Amino acid sequence: MVIYALVLAAVMAAFHIVVAVVGAGIIDQWSVLALVAAAVVIILGALMFRRELTTLPFAFFVFHVISYVLVAGSVAVHAFVANWAGTWGGGLVWMVGLWSVGLLVHAFASISHGGFADADA
Repeated sequence: MVIYALVLAAVMAAFHIVVAVVGAGIIDQWSVLALVAAAVVIILGALMFRRELTTLPFAFFVFHVISYVLVAGSVAVHAFVANWAGTWGGGLVWMVGLWSVGLLVHAFASISHGGFADADA
Protein backbone atom coordinates (compact mmCIF):
# COMPACT_ATOMS: atom_id res chain seq x y z
CA MET A 1 0.00 0.00 0.00
CA VAL A 2 3.03 2.26 0.39
CA ILE A 3 3.63 2.21 -3.37
CA TYR A 4 -0.03 3.08 -3.95
CA ALA A 5 0.21 6.02 -1.53
CA LEU A 6 3.42 7.28 -3.18
CA VAL A 7 1.95 7.08 -6.69
CA LEU A 8 -1.24 8.84 -5.61
CA ALA A 9 0.82 11.48 -3.76
CA ALA A 10 2.87 12.06 -6.94
CA VAL A 11 -0.29 12.45 -9.03
CA MET A 12 -1.73 14.90 -6.51
CA ALA A 13 1.56 16.82 -6.42
CA ALA A 14 1.28 17.10 -10.22
CA PHE A 15 -2.27 18.40 -9.75
CA HIS A 16 -1.10 21.11 -7.36
CA ILE A 17 1.80 22.10 -9.63
CA VAL A 18 -0.54 22.33 -12.62
CA VAL A 19 -2.97 24.47 -10.63
CA ALA A 20 -0.21 26.79 -9.43
CA VAL A 21 1.77 27.08 -12.67
CA VAL A 22 -0.38 26.28 -15.70
CA GLY A 23 -3.75 27.28 -14.28
CA ALA A 24 -2.44 30.47 -12.68
CA GLY A 25 -3.96 29.45 -9.35
CA ILE A 26 -7.31 28.21 -10.64
CA ILE A 27 -8.54 24.73 -11.49
CA ASP A 28 -8.59 24.46 -15.27
CA GLN A 29 -8.99 21.60 -17.74
CA TRP A 30 -5.38 20.48 -17.21
CA SER A 31 -5.76 20.19 -13.47
CA VAL A 32 -9.04 18.32 -13.93
CA LEU A 33 -7.09 15.82 -16.06
CA ALA A 34 -4.71 15.39 -13.11
CA LEU A 35 -7.71 14.66 -10.88
CA VAL A 36 -8.92 12.12 -13.43
CA ALA A 37 -5.46 10.54 -13.22
CA ALA A 38 -5.86 10.40 -9.43
CA ALA A 39 -9.20 8.62 -9.87
CA VAL A 40 -7.58 6.14 -12.24
CA VAL A 41 -4.80 5.48 -9.69
CA ILE A 42 -7.42 4.83 -7.00
CA ILE A 43 -9.37 2.44 -9.25
CA LEU A 44 -6.23 0.60 -10.37
CA GLY A 45 -4.98 0.41 -6.79
CA ALA A 46 -8.27 -1.07 -5.63
CA LEU A 47 -8.18 -3.63 -8.44
CA MET A 48 -4.51 -4.53 -8.01
CA PHE A 49 -4.78 -4.94 -4.24
CA ARG A 50 -8.28 -6.41 -4.23
CA ARG A 51 -7.26 -9.64 -2.54
CA GLU A 52 -5.33 -7.89 0.23
CA LEU A 53 -8.02 -5.25 0.64
CA THR A 54 -10.72 -7.85 1.13
CA THR A 55 -8.82 -10.34 3.28
CA LEU A 56 -6.73 -8.25 5.67
CA PRO A 57 -8.66 -6.65 8.54
CA PHE A 58 -9.31 -2.95 7.94
CA ALA A 59 -7.09 -2.86 4.82
CA PHE A 60 -9.85 -1.46 2.61
CA PHE A 61 -10.65 1.18 5.21
CA VAL A 62 -6.98 2.18 5.41
CA PHE A 63 -6.93 2.32 1.60
CA HIS A 64 -9.92 4.67 1.71
CA VAL A 65 -8.32 6.86 4.40
CA ILE A 66 -5.07 7.17 2.41
CA SER A 67 -7.06 8.13 -0.70
CA TYR A 68 -9.16 10.64 1.23
CA VAL A 69 -6.21 12.35 2.88
CA LEU A 70 -4.17 12.59 -0.30
CA VAL A 71 -6.99 13.81 -2.55
CA ALA A 72 -9.51 15.76 -0.48
CA GLY A 73 -7.08 16.75 2.25
CA SER A 74 -4.43 18.09 -0.10
CA VAL A 75 -6.98 20.06 -2.13
CA ALA A 76 -8.47 21.55 1.06
CA VAL A 77 -5.03 22.60 2.31
CA HIS A 78 -4.09 24.04 -1.10
CA ALA A 79 -7.34 26.01 -1.25
CA PHE A 80 -6.88 27.36 2.25
CA VAL A 81 -3.24 28.38 1.69
CA ALA A 82 -3.97 29.92 -1.72
CA ASN A 83 -7.10 31.63 -0.32
CA TRP A 84 -9.21 30.52 -3.27
CA ALA A 85 -12.44 32.42 -3.73
CA GLY A 86 -15.35 30.33 -2.54
CA THR A 87 -13.06 28.05 -0.55
CA TRP A 88 -15.52 27.61 2.26
CA GLY A 89 -18.79 27.98 0.38
CA GLY A 90 -18.15 26.39 -3.00
CA GLY A 91 -17.23 23.09 -4.52
CA LEU A 92 -14.45 22.45 -2.04
CA VAL A 93 -16.90 22.19 0.83
CA TRP A 94 -19.03 19.75 -1.17
CA MET A 95 -16.04 17.63 -2.19
CA VAL A 96 -14.59 17.38 1.30
CA GLY A 97 -18.05 16.97 2.80
CA LEU A 98 -19.14 14.17 0.47
CA TRP A 99 -15.83 12.33 0.82
CA SER A 100 -16.12 12.70 4.59
CA VAL A 101 -19.57 11.14 4.64
CA GLY A 102 -18.26 8.30 2.47
CA LEU A 103 -15.30 7.84 4.78
CA LEU A 104 -17.55 7.76 7.83
CA VAL A 105 -19.88 5.18 6.25
CA HIS A 106 -16.85 3.14 5.22
CA ALA A 107 -15.47 3.27 8.77
CA PHE A 108 -18.71 1.98 10.27
CA ALA A 109 -18.99 -0.72 7.61
CA SER A 110 -15.40 -1.82 8.23
CA ILE A 111 -15.90 -2.02 11.96
CA SER A 112 -19.24 -3.82 11.74
CA HIS A 113 -17.82 -6.41 9.31
CA GLY A 114 -14.62 -7.09 11.24
CA GLY A 115 -12.57 -4.98 8.88
CA PHE A 116 -13.88 -6.82 5.79
CA ALA A 117 -11.62 -9.75 6.71
CA ASP A 118 -14.40 -12.12 5.66
CA ALA A 119 -15.54 -10.25 2.56
CA ASP A 120 -14.72 -13.11 0.18
CA ALA A 121 -16.20 -15.80 2.42
